[in-house]
Amino acid sequence: MTLVELLVVIAIVGLLCALLLPAVQSAREAARRSACSSNLRQIALACLTHEQVQGFLPTGGWGGAWTGDPNRGFSTRQPGGWAFNILPFLEQTALRDLGGGQSEAETKADLAVVRLRTSVPSFTCATRRAAILWPFDDGKNSRPLNVVAVPADATRRPSAVVRGDYAANMGSGTFPTNRYRSGGSPATTAEGDAMSETEWQNAYGPAPDGLVFRRSRVRLKDVVDGTSGTYLVGEKYVNPEGLRNGTSDDDDQCLFSGHDRDVLRVGLGPPVQDRPGFNPTSISFGSGHPDACGMALADGSVTPVAYAIDPLVHQARAARNDGAR
Repeated sequence: MTLVELLVVIAIVGLLCALLLPAVQSAREAARRSACSSNLRQIALACLTHEQVQGFLPTGGWGGAWTGDPNRGFSTRQPGGWAFNILPFLEQTALRDLGGGQSEAETKADLAVVRLRTSVPSFTCATRRAAILWPFDDGKNSRPLNVVAVPADATRRPSAVVRGDYAANMGSGTFPTNRYRSGGSPATTAEGDAMSETEWQNAYGPAPDGLVFRRSRVRLKDVVDGTSGTYLVGEKYVNPEGLRNGTSDDDDQCLFSGHDRDVLRVGLGPPVQDRPGFNPTSISFGSGHPDACGMALADGSVTPVAYAIDPLVHQARAARNDGAR
């Protein structure tokens, strides 16, 4: 009788565990989703504060091989990307200023590497990954990660860097004028500074219809479709197969990189849930959440966007001036 009773008890405990585990997992995911929405809210408010202080939303920087230079301000002269530029408005001024005012190149380079290896939890969604360092595949990335401050030598090309799970809205992705034109850029600041706006566009494509892109200076009043219906920042799709080793094309650079698919996305296709073996036809927004992707709008509000959203509606929300609301 004792053995039978024990088996019955084990069966009942197993059944209860089977019933409770999905509920526990659901509660954990709800907490992670809430934290992710809070991150998006903080990032959106930081972008809006940047617009109030600087007169325009954070610029998208120059290209994927560049990260931020604190000596070059917040305008189109800044090669670093939007995440670097909003650091002061996330109470991370000291991190952005690392290396600022340094006349010695070696010291500036060393401090730049410290920034590339300093995590900012507000840029990480716990559903996908932890706020830790992630591998930088030196063989895959033939150019130096930070040509602003880090000389092109192996000693200052870190093997691991910080990454983020959020991307700024570059636009609708409409072919041909608003498509993604790669993360290429001039190799030196002198070369970039000498180029006119026309030369920049001839070399790397015209300005897209989003809010953040290469050398952007978009003001809220330029969002003629309305701030409450236009994406500002959202979660990005990542192929999980390359997540841990830094080999995925859409997640192989640094959080603070300039114009690159790691930190910018378009609305050409609907948001996509992370899944192995899948590569979207465009640089898509997306998430590790099971049913929706979090998006922050240009008025600072945050909303879930279902993966099943009408693609035309999603694309319209990514454009700031297409007349659709």
